[in-house]
Amino acid sequence: MKKLNSITNTLAGRAAMVGGGAFAAGGVTEIVHSQRGSGNSVVGVAGYLTLSFFAVGLIAIAPTFIALARESKVRAASRAAIAAAAGTAVLGITSITSVVAGHDLGLFNVVAPVTNAAWLFGSIVLAVVLKREATVRSAVAVGLPLAWVATIPLATVGGGVISGGYFLFVGYLLANDAIRRVSVAVHTAHA
Repeated sequence: MKKLNSITNTLAGRAAMVGGGAFAAGGVTEIVHSQRGSGNSVVGVAGYLTLSFFAVGLIAIAPTFIALARESKVRAASRAAIAAAAGTAVLGITSITSVVAGHDLGLFNVVAPVTNAAWLFGSIVLAVVLKREATVRSAVAVGLPLAWVATIPLATVGGGVISGGYFLFVGYLLANDAIRRVSVAVHTAHA
């Protein structure tokens, strides 16, 4: 757990911006060159680009969850963040095998549901805790599970543009030490 606490907000923010940029680039690629009919195969340069951006985005956003959990005093936030971070990182690494092979391996069909569940449910729990504590902007908290929706179910229609924008926003806030709500920070300073 100590190693996870060594992930600074600046590092997490910069990584989130890389992930956001990758998701947005993948979303634009998907809009311009749809991969809807490709099934489990990687088709053409656009297919390789889309999946590569997806893998980079997933791995890069993992530290974001850990940094956001530090804004909470509730233990469930840390556990949820670890689940979400592990889900995105493992899904990203598994996606690399699809890029290399040119199609989803049998392993992907086993790992993807588990990692997606960890990411989604971890995001929901973290979002609920952050929203209740009101230590970060509502858009940051509520956006966590919505980013999963944009990235996964809406992927074939360019949803990466939406999740990319979200992670660029959160990354900017983290990197610039502006993630805490101003009203909470002012209230804490006077206490």
